[in-house]
Amino acid sequence: MRITIAVMMLILGLCTSMTARAEPQKLAAGEGLQGRFEQVRHLTGFEQPIRSTGVFYLLPGIELIWQTETPFRTRTILDDFGVRQDVKGRQVTQIELSRFPGLKVLRDALEDSLSGNWQQLEALSGHKLQKNGDKWLLQMAPQPGGPSLPFQQVNFQIGRYLETVEIVKEGGDKDVITFFDQKQAPIAQIRQSADDNGGPAQ
Repeated sequence: MRITIAVMMLILGLCTSMTARAEPQKLAAGEGLQGRFEQVRHLTGFEQPIRSTGVFYLLPGIELIWQTETPFRTRTILDDFGVRQDVKGRQVTQIELSRFPGLKVLRDALEDSLSGNWQQLEALSGHKLQKNGDKWLLQMAPQPGGPSLPFQQVNFQIGRYLETVEIVKEGGDKDVITFFDQKQAPIAQIRQSADDNGGPAQ
């Protein structure tokens, strides 16, 4: 009898664990996310893709810090103002989102997907999350009458967190970004990690 009860408890525990993993994780208020990424860029006319790796720091509602480490080190910061890029501590690019509404849509999509705000992305894309085995999928494309967007289609694959983003552009170019080693923490802790790994994002 003890063995039977133990087996039943084990099964119930596994079922509970599976249920807990059934939905993608959503960041709580005051939480941020950090992790690593690999970006593979496929360009028409080039036989080999361009690969880059690095770390990201998401501070929801504040900014997304995208720090490439290989093949060379750059830091890109996306916030409500726009996009700016630093190389070796020197700003080399700055783009205002007010001048490129489509870029803001892409920025918001990245923040919402990394934060787990899938309801907002469902509303924006006009599609619902689709279950595919132990993953979730969502497709996003420009809407008729909407702003001009810098992509033809964005495909999201989600496990507990966002795992893969495929950004398909006009002409056949595409970026495939894979996320891993993701960790939730209070925003202040994520900010400190970002500062320790490249200086304050001013």
